[in-house]
Amino acid sequence: MARAPKPWFREDRNAFFVTINGTSHNLGSDKKEADRRFHELMARGDDPPTESPALSTQSTLGPLTVAEVFEKFLDWCQKHRSERTYEWSKGHIQTFCDHLKTAGTMAADALRPFHIVEWVEGKSTWGANQKRGAIVAVTRPFNWAAKLGYITVSPVRGIEKPTPTKRDSRMTPDDFEKLLGHVKDDPFRDLLTFAYEAGCRPHEARLIEARHLKPEQHRVEIPPAEAKGKKRWRVSYLSEGATAIVKRLAELRPTGPLFLNTDGNPWEAQAIVCRFQRLLVKLAGIEEKVPRLPRFERRNFKDPVALAVARKAHQTKLVELRKKRAKMAREGETRFAMYDLRHCFASRKLKEGHDPITVAALLGHKDGTMLCKHYEGISTDGDHLRDAVTKCGPKDSRGM
Repeated sequence: MARAPKPWFREDRNAFFVTINGTSHNLGSDKKEADRRFHELMARGDDPPTESPALSTQSTLGPLTVAEVFEKFLDWCQKHRSERTYEWSKGHIQTFCDHLKTAGTMAADALRPFHIVEWVEGKSTWGANQKRGAIVAVTRPFNWAAKLGYITVSPVRGIEKPTPTKRDSRMTPDDFEKLLGHVKDDPFRDLLTFAYEAGCRPHEARLIEARHLKPEQHRVEIPPAEAKGKKRWRVSYLSEGATAIVKRLAELRPTGPLFLNTDGNPWEAQAIVCRFQRLLVKLAGIEEKVPRLPRFERRNFKDPVALAVARKAHQTKLVELRKKRAKMAREGETRFAMYDLRHCFASRKLKEGHDPITVAALLGHKDGTMLCKHYEGISTDGDHLRDAVTKCGPKDSRGM
């Protein structure tokens, strides 16, 4: 006899699920709401299917809900896209569902563009680029579902997105030295110095392992399966300084990521963002306005209940502190991020006289198009342009 469906908690989605007639349904993260949603689904789909579960999903339980479209897409994304893409999509989708509140009951074809527009417009701290990315993350599952035939047509196709903007940030070598002067721990200093010297993408620096190194050739080789785009090898050529850093770390860590934080864990993207926010506050001389929270010591709590209460209180304080620091960092005149080290590398190499094709190859671009489009910092450097005009080039055969 078949076992009756029963809700279960899925940790990677932070939500309750139930499988009915071969289809998984997201019941949400709230236990009470999950129970209500479960009983509603059981009332709708109590008759067993007469054909295969894959073909009977909609005929037995009715049209797919918004949450069900998201779940099908995330399951597909987890299997066929990178972990970074999956986590990025899941984060935005979860935030949208928290805002919508009725994703578990609303039919997919009842969703309208204004639901998404009102969601992003309510995020006062989001810039145009973040809003644009959020809209893409939420509309993509419906375009995918329509393409595969789960729904007839995407109900949010053609939604207008904010015009993307470029970050107005130009880091110079002097800026980098000032920034590095405020870094006290070696793990973060190694990460920043390597990225500055190699010009690699932030996620490439975070994921480099000893097996990627070719120290005798002063380079790092990342295979296509692990590189951006998944199509070709990513080869980063290293300076003497960058080579010395990774050789030293490879001796300490023959397996796993070379760059670890002070706790011995791999660097997460959000952790690097937080570190840069701290640095920006220090550069502005206002760090006393956001004092660091003392490290949470679980050993001070013997009772499990007291430990849970104290940990939750600590997390609440930590979130509030990070929000305050992030707000102050955004309002400051200096707006540096990890990616600016790569921009600085490109501008530095161009000013040294290297041709754009060579610099593009060092950055990992297949041609110079991206370099000309996004690394135009030289065009605003008046001193460099003036020197280019006043300095004499090589004489031709006529002595001119």
